[in-house]
Amino acid sequence: MKLIAISDLHGNLPKIEEKADIMIIAGDISPLHIQGRKSDMTSWLKNEFIDWINSLNVETVYLIAGNHDFIFNHCSEMLPLELRMLSNQKLIYLCNEEAKYYDSEGKEWRIFGTPYCHQFGNWAFMKDDDTLEELYKEIPKDVDILISHDAPYGCSDICFEHAHWRGEKHIGCVPLRDIILERSPKIVLHGHLHTSNHEIEMLGKSKVRNCSLLNEHYKLVYNPIIIEL
Repeated sequence: MKLIAISDLHGNLPKIEEKADIMIIAGDISPLHIQGRKSDMTSWLKNEFIDWINSLNVETVYLIAGNHDFIFNHCSEMLPLELRMLSNQKLIYLCNEEAKYYDSEGKEWRIFGTPYCHQFGNWAFMKDDDTLEELYKEIPKDVDILISHDAPYGCSDICFEHAHWRGEKHIGCVPLRDIILERSPKIVLHGHLHTSNHEIEMLGKSKVRNCSLLNEHYKLVYNPIIIEL
């Protein structure tokens, strides 16, 4: 199976011609200038975003929200269902839930997506550590691909580009680290920290990789990550 992984679009909808079985989008798709405006975001999702999704040369797109995606924070089930319908069943939104994908050889891939991040401000999907511990218990033990907006603490979580909050230290999520060590997903794909290492890092038995496309100045500088499984 071949997958494309991206994250932190912040309204950018890059032309991606690569053919793959699935695409994974690990959150923060919302344009910054309308991220807090429900009607504008709904229109953008149902038009520009869905048109872009339908242009991708992939069978299925798995999307999670990020801390900038306020539109999904308290939305009803209708919005994800409408987006799935508008994409002809191509776009699947995951909010701390699992999906199964069957590749061309009939192999089952278990995919779990969670938008939740450790608390650092008044953003969407921010939770305290005790709440995160409970939410992350939903991650199954035999998951193949874990999609998280946040990065796990101590792995793929040091930002290399100067930012006012950076400070040369690990800034990932401790409960996420703990559940990854316990559940041992094959692959963990995250965004959120735009300029942390984009190469594979190991956390226990799991391969962890940042797939953000933007730097800390919200400039499109990274390429989509292509993974053959």
